[in-house]
Amino acid sequence: MPRIRFEPTGRLIETSNADLSVSEAAERAGTPLDSVCGGRGTCGRCRVVVTSEDPPITEEDRRLIPPKDLERGARLACRMKVTRDLVIEIPSEFIRARQIILENSFVSVETSPMIRRVPVKVKLPSLDYPVGDFERLRSALGGRINEGRLTASLPVISSFPKLLRSETDLYAILRGDELLHLASDMNSGKYGVAIDVGTTTVVAYLMDLDSGKEMAVESDMNPQMGHGDDVLSRMTFAMENSNGHSLLQSSIVQCMNDLIDACCASIDISREDVFEVVVVGNTAMHHMLFGLDTIGLALSPYVPVVSDSFEVKAREIGVLIGDEGYVSSLPNVAGFVGADHVAVLLASRLWESEDPKLVIDIGTNGEISVGNSEGIASTSCAAGPAFEGANLSFGMRGTDGAIDHLSISDELDVSYTTINGLKPRGLCGSGVVDAISEMFKAGVIERNGRIREELGSPRIRIVDGESQFIVATRDETSMKEPIVITQNDIVQMQYAKAAMYAGTSILMDRMKISSSKLDAILLAGAFGNYVRPASARIIGLFPEIPLDRVIGIGNAAGAGAKMALLNEDVRKKAVELATSIEYVELAAQVQFEDRFYNALYFPNYDTSFFPQVMSEISST
Repeated sequence: MPRIRFEPTGRLIETSNADLSVSEAAERAGTPLDSVCGGRGTCGRCRVVVTSEDPPITEEDRRLIPPKDLERGARLACRMKVTRDLVIEIPSEFIRARQIILENSFVSVETSPMIRRVPVKVKLPSLDYPVGDFERLRSALGGRINEGRLTASLPVISSFPKLLRSETDLYAILRGDELLHLASDMNSGKYGVAIDVGTTTVVAYLMDLDSGKEMAVESDMNPQMGHGDDVLSRMTFAMENSNGHSLLQSSIVQCMNDLIDACCASIDISREDVFEVVVVGNTAMHHMLFGLDTIGLALSPYVPVVSDSFEVKAREIGVLIGDEGYVSSLPNVAGFVGADHVAVLLASRLWESEDPKLVIDIGTNGEISVGNSEGIASTSCAAGPAFEGANLSFGMRGTDGAIDHLSISDELDVSYTTINGLKPRGLCGSGVVDAISEMFKAGVIERNGRIREELGSPRIRIVDGESQFIVATRDETSMKEPIVITQNDIVQMQYAKAAMYAGTSILMDRMKISSSKLDAILLAGAFGNYVRPASARIIGLFPEIPLDRVIGIGNAAGAGAKMALLNEDVRKKAVELATSIEYVELAAQVQFEDRFYNALYFPNYDTSFFPQVMSEISST
C-alpha cells in the first residue's frame, strides 16, 4: 500500500486508492493546498516539492512552474497520483490559509420567530380531575394554540409523565401548533442559528430569539472545496462518483455542526437549546445540504428539484440541535438565483424602496436584481471565478499575503497593500480589479485590453509570446518570483466584467430604468465590500453613477437569514418575493451576445474622467 509523507509536518498517509491525487492526500493529512481551480491544473497554486525521487513532468507543470523549480522537484499536486511511496515537501506559501471571511451583517427586525417559548403551569391530575397529560397540557396552553390542534412526536409525549407530575414551572417550545419540547430549563428553545452557506465560506450566527440579539458568530471555509472550488466542479464530482452526493452533504453538515457547537460553547449553552436553523445558499449549495440531486442544475434548462421554501427535521440530515428541531431554507428563484440572493433582497429591503436600486452579489455566479416597490427583476451571470482570484496567473483568495489594493504612478511605479501586511503571494479579486483599473488609467493597456509592449517599461515583459505586467518583483515576493498580470488574466477579467455589465443592462432595460435614475448600487458579499468602487467603475463592472451612491452592504445574505430566523412574517415575505420576481434567463436574450462583446472593451472615458474619479474618492 503506497505511503506518502508530508514535510515539514511529518504526517503520513497510506492509501490503496490509485486515483488519489497528492492534493487530495494533503487534504486528508490536514494540510490542504491553496488550489483555486478545483484540481483542474489551471491555477498552479497546489505546488509541492517531491524530495524522494525525480517525478515525471506534466504539460501543466511545464506551463505553470518555472524551470528552476521543476529542476528541484516542484510539481502540481493535483496532477500527481499516489501510486508509490512519496516524500512531499509543502512550501508554506502554498498551504491554504484561512480566508478573510466577511461576517458583518446588519439587521433590524421585530422579533416574532417561528419558535415560541411559552411558560406553562399544568394542573396536576387528581380523582376529581382525571385528565390525560396531553390534554391537560393543551388546556394549560389555552388560546396560545389552535384549540385541539396541538401535535407532538412520540418521544416528546413520552417525556410528559415525569415532567407533568411535578410542581415545576415549565416551558413549552412550540413551532406553530407542534410541541417540540417540554422543559424546565429557561434557556431551552431560546436560541436559533442563521447560517450563510457560501461556495467558499460558511458563516453561522447564534441569535437570541427573545431579544433578537446576536450572541455569537463563527465562520470557516466550506470543506466541499476539497471536491472543487466552484459549484460546477462539485456537481461534476457528484455525477462522476457513486457516493459523491453523500460526501458533499456530510462535509457541509459536519461544518455546520462544528460552527453551531462553537457558537454555543462561546456563551456556555447546549446545542440542544437550539431548535431552529435557517440556512441560505445558492441553489447548488441548497441541494447539496439537503441531499438533493444536482443534475438538473448542471444541464439545460437548469431546473432545481425544489424552488419553494423547504424545511426538514434537523436529524433527517444529521444537523445536531434539539431533538425535534428544524432546518429551514428560504426559497430559490431559479437554477442559479438561490435562497442566498432572496436573503440579500430581504436585507436590502429593495421591495420597500420608492427609488430604483441595483443590487449585485458578485462571485463565480453573479446575481443581480434591479427594481423598487413597483417590481423587481433578477438574473444570474456566469462571470467565472476571476473575481475570486481563480484562473489567473497569480490569483488567490483573500488570505494572508494577498495583494488586496494597489496603485500605479505615471512612472509605472507600483504601490500595494497585502492582507495582514505579509510579503505578497498573489492577488485576490479586489487587487486584480485595482491592478487592471490602474493599468488602464496609466495607459499600460488599451481599451481593448491589449498590454502596450511598445512602452518599453521594465515592468512590461514578454514570456513565451505573452505580454505581462510586473506588479511585484521577485525580490518583493514570498515565492522569490515576480507576481504579474498577464494578457490572459486581463482577458479573463474582461469576460467576467462584461458578463456582469451585459446582464445588468438587460435587466435595467427590462425595468425601463436608466443609470441616471438609479438611486444606488448596493454591493453584497465579500468581493463587493472589499473592492474599490472607483476601480470597479473604471473597468466597466457596473453603470456609471456617483461613487457615494455605490454602497457595500456587508454579508447581506447572512443578514437576510437572521431576519428570517427572527421573524415569521419575513419568511412569508421571502416566499412572496421569490414568486413575484421576474427572472430573466440571459441565455434566452438575443441581445445578450452583442452587449457582452461591446462590454469587453473598457469604457471610453474622456481625459477629465480620472481626475473626477480621484476627487470623488477623496470625498467618500
